[in-house]
Amino acid sequence: MAHGAARSASVALTATVLVALLSAQTAHAAQVVPHQNKAAAAATRGAWWGIDTVDNVETGNIIAQTRADLGTPQFVGRYLIYSSKLSSTEAQYIHQQGLSILLIDDPNRAFTSGTTDAQQAIAQARSLGVAHSVAIFRDVETSDPISATYIAAYTAAYRGTGYVAGFYENPINGSFAGAYCSLAGSDPAAVKGVLLYSSEPEHTGSDPRRSGRPHYGPNVPGCANHTAAWQYLERGLFPPGTWPNVDVDELPSRFSAVLWT
Repeated sequence: MAHGAARSASVALTATVLVALLSAQTAHAAQVVPHQNKAAAAATRGAWWGIDTVDNVETGNIIAQTRADLGTPQFVGRYLIYSSKLSSTEAQYIHQQGLSILLIDDPNRAFTSGTTDAQQAIAQARSLGVAHSVAIFRDVETSDPISATYIAAYTAAYRGTGYVAGFYENPINGSFAGAYCSLAGSDPAAVKGVLLYSSEPEHTGSDPRRSGRPHYGPNVPGCANHTAAWQYLERGLFPPGTWPNVDVDELPSRFSAVLWT
């Protein structure tokens, strides 16, 4: 996620979305073998294109720069919890631009209490008036010490809140895939409906413009695959040039209901 390179629906809708996801993507045995999401790759034309950033897009004029240099995004990934977290003013500005918001949670790198971290994100979402059925993706970097215990606690805290638990993760490198698949194997219900936001494969040096986006094809863990979004290129790995401070992402249109609109 763009760290180094500076990175009203009802509860019934929540259930509808999750049932659709689970029927379309059956959980498999807990094996940590990342693979290409081939079924989703066939639906590239239905994928939304967007950006994520650690910057305030209103004060930083990020959306206008993105439109001018990269193309018009359909959603913006912003942080509920972070040093430059999303405010109600910025959220209103994004929505006034006709864009949806992909919510990211990044409270710390310690991963000591999944319950506390989740409750903090949920409280912030409520304070902003985020609608039910929207997903919140906990940021997990490859060096983070995440465990199955943390994942179980984080996801459990979302039950009954109306929000959907998710993780921004790397299914190839780092601890996430092993921890996630371990939990999926021992307690499949713990990851039921949990959404993933893949950071692989990274299309290093490729054209970051919307017109040059690749076919939707994220790498996914070899278990309980509910991958809803893909960050295919970070700002720090764009080709040489002057670009807005954003990463670029894709999200299949069938998952658009988990964005905040």
